[in-house]
Formats: sequence, C-alpha cells, structure tokens
Amino acid sequence: MSYFDEELSEDLNNNDIPFNILSESEQISITRRINKIVPFSVNKVAWSRLSNSIDFGQTSSDSAILQLAEEIKMIADGDLIFIGDSACDEAYFIPPEYIKKAIKIFSELPQHTYIVQDSLAWIACVSFEGDLNFANLS
Repeated sequence: MSYFDEELSEDLNNNDIPFNILSESEQISITRRINKIVPFSVNKVAWSRLSNSIDFGQTSSDSAILQLAEEIKMIADGDLIFIGDSACDEAYFIPPEYIKKAIKIFSELPQHTYIVQDSLAWIACVSFEGDLNFANLS
C-alpha cells in the first residue's frame, strides 16, 4: 500500500464512504481487461476513438462532477471499481451512492483514475489534468 493509498483510505473513512480493496488477482484481471478493450493513446484513454464518449468538463466544476456521477448512477448495477494508473497501488470497490463524494476525493490524486464495473460495459475517467470523461463500451 502506497502513501497515497493510506491517505486515500483515510479520506474515504473520514467522509463515511464504505470501500473494499480488490485482491491483487482481481486488480490484475480488471487491468488486463481494460487494456484489451479500451483504446489508449500514450498513457490515456483515446476518447476520440470511442464513438459515444462524453466529456463532462473539469473536476473544478461541481456541475461537471454531478453530471458524471448521475450518468454513472443511471447505468451502474452494483459496486464501482476505482483503479488508478500510478499513484495508488490498490483498486477500490465503492457503492454507487457515494460516487459524487468519491470522484471529488479521487480527483485530488496525481493519476488518471478509471471507474468501471466488472462487466466493463462502460468506463469513466478522472484524469490527472482534471478532465471528466465517460463512454459506453458495449
């Protein structure tokens, strides 16, 4: 567990957001599946190559965070998986009703944070640069 994971766990607990950490094998599996299904350009999702992607704007906008949270809540059918590409070593299961608070917390991390479900029917991202994106994958 990295320093950022320790800080993140503390922030989630302080905000009364329940979470579980994925096992190493679960994290490896979901990462491999993301890399197989989702087009990347350098180190980011190539949103322009996904025909139905949505750019919600920046994490500095509460309205943009709310819109992304609502989009995810409409389509989610269980716990969400938050997985980062650098700062955090762990991946997190978080219930969808905490999505808005969770996005705000994860947006503070120096990494791209991907939000998915095990089905990989969709993907969302809180980018290192503060962009909020979403796309259906099925």
